[in-house]
Amino acid sequence: MIRHRILPVCLFVLVLSVLSATVFASQEKQLFDTGVDHLKQQRYEAAITVFTELIELNPDNPDAYKNRGVAYMKLSQYDSAIHDFEKTKQMMPDLKGLHSNLGVAWYYKGEYEKAIANYNSEIELSPGSHYAYFNRAICWAELKEYDKSLDDIAQTLTLVPDFYLAHCLKGDLYMELEDIEAARSAYEKAVEVDPEAAYAKAQLEKLGPAPEPRETVETDTPERAEATSLTGKVQEPGEASSPAEQTPEPTETSVPTEQTAEQAVTESTAGAPEEKIEEKMSENKTREPEFEIQTGAYQVRKNALDQLNKLHALGYDARILELTRANNVTWHLVRMGTFVDHDSAARAMAEFVKKTGMEAYVRPWNRF
Repeated sequence: MIRHRILPVCLFVLVLSVLSATVFASQEKQLFDTGVDHLKQQRYEAAITVFTELIELNPDNPDAYKNRGVAYMKLSQYDSAIHDFEKTKQMMPDLKGLHSNLGVAWYYKGEYEKAIANYNSEIELSPGSHYAYFNRAICWAELKEYDKSLDDIAQTLTLVPDFYLAHCLKGDLYMELEDIEAARSAYEKAVEVDPEAAYAKAQLEKLGPAPEPRETVETDTPERAEATSLTGKVQEPGEASSPAEQTPEPTETSVPTEQTAEQAVTESTAGAPEEKIEEKMSENKTREPEFEIQTGAYQVRKNALDQLNKLHALGYDARILELTRANNVTWHLVRMGTFVDHDSAARAMAEFVKKTGMEAYVRPWNRF
């Protein structure tokens, strides 16, 4: 379970800035303003009392139910919050932010499918806000649907490239997938976005320095890579059959906030590329290769083989390069292509990422 608690809850309280079209009698307006003030001052029990009195005066006031639901949410009374949000939905089914609030409540109750259904509705109503994608990514992660979660994070970052918490969650997801290098890259981006925030820096410290090569380099020949990847069940002796869940608990909270986000899909190309990368981009095959493209780094060999199978299915001539650090930890690096200069490698990498939507990096040939 990936309940890492990265995000604080940030409830989307539309009523704090916009009043409904209902004409309040003077007593109702006074109660309404008082309840809103209690919410702003975080006096949630007092807010519930005031909005309850307002509902007794006017049972058809959706703003009173909505804001009482927010107060219940802040007090972790999720069933009561859901009741009030559903009551609001009966009166104002297209109210932006309402489905996100329901998604947060269902998330806290552990009903992730129901939360996702509400985020789906929020996205349909308000496709220009990034929070619904981000919150849905957290729910997918709880269900261990990491690919779907990464898709939603990609949507989020397309809309808001400097969203610190999205970069942090992206790093956590790659940690779950044991793609340490991709996780490191995500955390480094988070630190670049907000150098003062603690979480990403702490995660990088736990990862330690980037791997350094030993003098001896062990590589897989293409023949061995193909032979071991013919079945999806190849497992090295002594290795676990599935990735270990090693992502550390963060110090901050990770739960859905609630707003929405517009889609900006980076589509994966299912068809095989017309030409293999090394055949297309190597400018001078008589020169020794200097660079290659890496699509994953794994401590568990089976995970590298799964990645290798995926690339082979797409038509890429990939291989597994095994390198051992000074602390005797062996890394299985999925690599492809041969390039005589960095520019040609970078161009090929960009084309690969565009076609497949996968992560990729330029790396020195046969080295970390």
